[in-house]
Amino acid sequence: METLGPYWLRRILFQSDSLALYEAQDTRTGLAVLFLQNAQGTPLEAEGVAPLLERLPEGWVLEWPRGAVPLSSYLGVADPDRILAWGEEMARLLALFQKRGVAYAPRPELTLVKGRRVWFVGVGAEGLEGDALEALKALLLALAGSREAVLREVEAFWERLGSSPEALEEPPPAEGAEKPEKPPEKPRVEVVEVVEAKGESSPPPEPEAALPPSRPRVIRIEERDEPPFEPISPPPPRRRRWLLGVLLALLVFGGFLLLRPREKAEGPYSVEFRLEPEGTAELFLLEAPPGSGMQKGALLGRAPGRVEFDRKGVYRIRIRVPGRDPVDYLLEVPSPPVTIKVK
Repeated sequence: METLGPYWLRRILFQSDSLALYEAQDTRTGLAVLFLQNAQGTPLEAEGVAPLLERLPEGWVLEWPRGAVPLSSYLGVADPDRILAWGEEMARLLALFQKRGVAYAPRPELTLVKGRRVWFVGVGAEGLEGDALEALKALLLALAGSREAVLREVEAFWERLGSSPEALEEPPPAEGAEKPEKPPEKPRVEVVEVVEAKGESSPPPEPEAALPPSRPRVIRIEERDEPPFEPISPPPPRRRRWLLGVLLALLVFGGFLLLRPREKAEGPYSVEFRLEPEGTAELFLLEAPPGSGMQKGALLGRAPGRVEFDRKGVYRIRIRVPGRDPVDYLLEVPSPPVTIKVK
């Protein structure tokens, strides 16, 4: 394991001709960080960018958002809803970068996700520039993999996206479009006030000088001697007895519901893990949702096989395959079968 000052460089997450991204750890705090070796340029400070912690001669030390995992761990296995949600968020962020004059080409190893949130690594570094739109399309197709149904949804999303990431934003009104006409003014209506006959009438407005004074008009509304509706007689005793019977039936039914044995609480949630090609992988628990009684760091089970989880939520697990680097994965329970592909 290499060291760089107070940082341990655990493993390489991404490598190109001029750059290398390491998963590292700060020995002073014990927190996981990212180290972008040989990074040159001006790091961008914006929404959706992994923040810069320290700038060293050897490269940049970047914050690893808590609970986030590389997008590369979801290639070919992500749900369609997640792919489209990530695609919309990434398109929005790339549009913001373009407005600030930064052309960034996203890559799966340099993209971190947690739920629906997305962070890009190394925005502003030399060597990571490129066509943002083409890189985003390639990334979404890699997430879909060879699944035809998911590929169709990605293609439909791409048609809606259009020719630039800004196409997701609401388009401005086209030139020459007719503006909505204002509703026609309502015709003026003469209002006649109704004044009580017995009460004191309000003083009339002062007449104009050219007109002689006149008494205010009073409209009298008299009450009829007989009511316009028939009096309602009390319900007969039979109807009361019928209502009493319904009330007793409801009470009996309610008592039956209270005395009926309650169903058992929801049991554990089982998730099936598959492995391609054949082999064995160990599954360890790193983080559990609030309220879970599962112990962190414990061995959950082995793949292929089924693993029991005590409650719903998002679990962070670590997958270890002999001869391979461990991979962290965010699992949302309940979940369909998970396929682990060893390359």
